Amino acid sequence: ADSLGAQIFTTSLGYKSFDAGIGSYSKEDMDGNTALITQAGDIAASRGILVVNSGGNSGNNGISAPADGDSILAVGAVNECEEISAFSSRGPSADGRIKPDIVAMGELDYFIDPAGEIKVGNGTSFSCPLISGMAACLMQKHPELTAWEVHSKLIQSADRYENPNNQ
Repeated sequence: ADSLGAQIFTTSLGYKSFDAGIGSYSKEDMDGNTALITQAGDIAASRGILVVNSGGNSGNNGISAPADGDSILAVGAVNECEEISAFSSRGPSADGRIKPDIVAMGELDYFIDPAGEIKVGNGTSFSCPLISGMAACLMQKHPELTAWEVHSKLIQSADRYENPNNQ
């Protein structure tokens, strides 16, 4: 994707526990450096790609990889009252960084299913694309901005930028 000019990667996945526990990551491994998928995300970010990842749906059980990455924009979910959704994964990362980096509407979101029916769903897989779409619009309007500048501007646009927390 990098060689084809991709500017944004949006992933709605998280890795922590695997079947039978083989290769699973511990909470201490969510340090932004250990998990292979986080390392891959950091490589993409170092090549000028904005990497946006769903923060996860594990609530207070913590974030998963690659949302733990310091170069990865982890997106949490809020409801229509701008309150963190109970399911939205929260940090901090194992090395103490606040996660998620930003939040968007991810509770009771409307979508069209493959059969063309309107449904309602919950999850950071709904909030993440909203942020990615906003990032794409920002990059289109301001092509002079680097991916990292867009990453930073999105975080700086948050209403709790001056006083962030894991919610």
